[in-house]
Amino acid sequence: MARYRTAVIACGTIGRVHARGWQDVPDHPVAIGACADTHPDARREFGEFFGIGADHRYADYREMLDAERPDIVDVCSWHRQHAEMTIAAAARKPRAIICQKPMALSLGEADAMLTACERNGVSLFIAFQRPHHATWLKARELIRSGVIGRIQQIAIDDGGNILNTNSHNIRLAGYLLEEARPQWVMGAVERLTDVMERGIPCEDRCLGVIGYESGATLLIQGELAGSRAAIGEPGRRLGQGARVIGTDGMMEFWTGRPADKDLRSDGDMAQPEGSSAKYNDEFGVVRYMNATTGGWVNVEATWHDCWAHQCQQVVDVLDRKLDYDHAISNAAHGRVVTEIMMGLFESARRRRRIELPLLTKLNPLSLMVTNGDLPVEWPGAYERRSRLVRGEGMTWHEN
Repeated sequence: MARYRTAVIACGTIGRVHARGWQDVPDHPVAIGACADTHPDARREFGEFFGIGADHRYADYREMLDAERPDIVDVCSWHRQHAEMTIAAAARKPRAIICQKPMALSLGEADAMLTACERNGVSLFIAFQRPHHATWLKARELIRSGVIGRIQQIAIDDGGNILNTNSHNIRLAGYLLEEARPQWVMGAVERLTDVMERGIPCEDRCLGVIGYESGATLLIQGELAGSRAAIGEPGRRLGQGARVIGTDGMMEFWTGRPADKDLRSDGDMAQPEGSSAKYNDEFGVVRYMNATTGGWVNVEATWHDCWAHQCQQVVDVLDRKLDYDHAISNAAHGRVVTEIMMGLFESARRRRRIELPLLTKLNPLSLMVTNGDLPVEWPGAYERRSRLVRGEGMTWHEN
């Protein structure tokens, strides 16, 4: 039976993923009580699918927060609005906020979000859901038991840009390293086209190395590695996952999804990206080898919706069954990811290794673009997510 009510801001694909995550928590402790979106079709589709009455659907999210006073707020908007919406939600004093990744566009924004939540007594979570995969949870226990020895390096090489896709993998690295503190960052970016991601400038390619207090390093390759090939093929890009090299072995992480025909339905919903359930129904895969295994060994665990596991931890914090500091998706970990990403951009801007903690509070990549420090070879701004915009628009923001 529901003990808490959540209100969802932004009713697109990720809003549905968050809502389905709450529905998948055992015993259904959270009801989806209200939703807000500026587009009437989006909030109608969302409301009808999740059984939210018309009088609990809002065009203005602040109006929703003031009228509904939810226990939990889900911020499911695009990157640029995360800080604004989280701060506004925190001012209404819900018990918890879960904000979609990336946490913010700059370290200054991330710190403002933390301050707003701290002064209002709100528990803030950042939705990096993949460490909650059942096999990935078990894999960290195996690492703790020493199956690959001490971690020396983690390598990630997903497509896409740092803020959107590789932010997931940076968070995975911190999780596997037991939240060891990053000490320095060195990075480079390439921006040959005037590409935008959800209305903000992004890079075409990137490369970075991060050094941690444990002695391990993280290697980041964004759009540098080969195409997605079958597991085990030469040049296979890891995608969402990582290759972990230890003193006594190696472990690989990646993700998979059921066939489209086997995904849960979205009902009446505009689906330019395909079913939202591809994220809820996703599964994590792990294999490892060491001197005694005689080859790769697959890690087995009973599947669960990783979003539901993340939501369960939010509930457990509210029920005082789990200490907030021990929640996998607590905002302190999201801030570390933001610091690493901004440190990588700052290293590219200053052409040197950057010692952490990072003192630069704005987004160094945006600063370089604004100042003309990354002149493009093929001018003309374009939005790589324009297919997702409803109506006549080609982006969400004036650039």
